[in-house]
Amino acid sequence: MYGKRRFNGVPFFEPVQEILAHYSCPSTCPAICCKIADINLDEEDLKLLRQAPKYKADKIESWNEDGKHYYKMNPPCPFLDLDKCSVYDHRPAMCRMFPFNISIESDVLLLFPCDMGSSIFGDYVQYSYSILKQPVPEKTINSFEESHCSFENRLNEGLPIPMLAFKPGNLIPFEEYLKARNV
Repeated sequence: MYGKRRFNGVPFFEPVQEILAHYSCPSTCPAICCKIADINLDEEDLKLLRQAPKYKADKIESWNEDGKHYYKMNPPCPFLDLDKCSVYDHRPAMCRMFPFNISIESDVLLLFPCDMGSSIFGDYVQYSYSILKQPVPEKTINSFEESHCSFENRLNEGLPIPMLAFKPGNLIPFEEYLKARNV
């Protein structure tokens, strides 16, 4: 199951962190990422959370499967305080990856169409056009923009949210592009 894979043990965790270092959530962010899905944890995440001043052990579920121990927190995240993370420096790897998430397909990342995801996508469109000389198809651009505009409404209505499939092989060159642009 993809939710059980350790994020910072997979090859693209570090490049994603490098990309995300160029972005931040806008101050108006409604913390949708903290409200939409289970947050899967492992022993390393749990160790990190235990160091947080506002640790809430009673909000973390655990179970055993295939001889391994797993943990999760149900949405909304119990560490969410007025739409801000109260344990930001101790947040789990899954949260450190957002707006990227692992797809069921092992060679694909998904990019959520939240405000930060939209900013990343916009820069990726520029990168594809100027560096790769392979423009992102207009249909993909329109689809992502429509998904970004309807993101919160679709969530509130329980509708599926179209996301961009992102190939992990593009992460390092894209991050190098961002670094060169000093974004």
